[in-house]
Amino acid sequence: MKEYFLIGCVLTLFINCKESKNTIPIDAAYKEALEQNRDTRAKNRVKYLELIGLFKLDSTSNTFGKAASNKFVLTIENLAASIGSLNLSKNELTFYAAKNIKVTNSDGEQIERLALEIDINGNSVQLFHKHLKFQVITRSGELYLRVWDMKNPAIQNFKRFKNYDISNAYIFEADFNYFETTHLESVESKLGIPDVTDFIGQVSFTYKGDSYSLDVGSEGFVMVRDLTSGETTYGGGRYVYIDLPKTNGAVTLDFNYLFNPPCSFSEFTTCLFPPQQNQLTFSVKAGELLEKAF
Repeated sequence: MKEYFLIGCVLTLFINCKESKNTIPIDAAYKEALEQNRDTRAKNRVKYLELIGLFKLDSTSNTFGKAASNKFVLTIENLAASIGSLNLSKNELTFYAAKNIKVTNSDGEQIERLALEIDINGNSVQLFHKHLKFQVITRSGELYLRVWDMKNPAIQNFKRFKNYDISNAYIFEADFNYFETTHLESVESKLGIPDVTDFIGQVSFTYKGDSYSLDVGSEGFVMVRDLTSGETTYGGGRYVYIDLPKTNGAVTLDFNYLFNPPCSFSEFTTCLFPPQQNQLTFSVKAGELLEKAF
């Protein structure tokens, strides 16, 4: 009987030793850094709150403006009936400004006709009309017109998300290992069609005696879904970044920094959802909630 007791103690000690411990104190400096991160993220969301349209192009003349006769209708007060059109043929994508409509490039030069080239990132140049900005983007091999309104009321109406209380239970001393070669994987997206993204390595940690791992994208980008997803947090998962080591080694995985993707507050985004291997089987009660703070 005594032998079984000793074995149990050894096993318990082994499990505890393997647990991903947190040595980062939740002090004033930590709270200030976290709050600064959240403030910066809230300010950066303006570029998504300005979004008012995302339209898939086809091979016809894709007109856009306020009039119902347009292929893409923008319901903005005092907007011109037609701003222009995007003509997509087998060999060229061309923008034509509507008659008597002033459209400019980033240098302020007026554009009446412009052949739009798609760069290596899948984007065309941005064009401007009054307080609107628009460009063509590529998602899953398809072309879309993306439109921003720098006076969109959503900018003022949305402030930020609420957060769970800060908890050191969700800060882990983890291990990061680079893949021998970058993994390209198809993941689901807000558009409802798969998109390809890259994973450069894997971060591993333990929680309550169980081992977990998450695939990590470039620049330390991690997509996560857990048992709070669709309940208290966004159903499409949340994001967090880790600081990548130069070689395989220890990293800090801090779920207090989890934040909601753009598609949680704008319907005109194209964000990616976590892959199956990044689905955690426990509740991460840290980071941003789905509830908004007004």
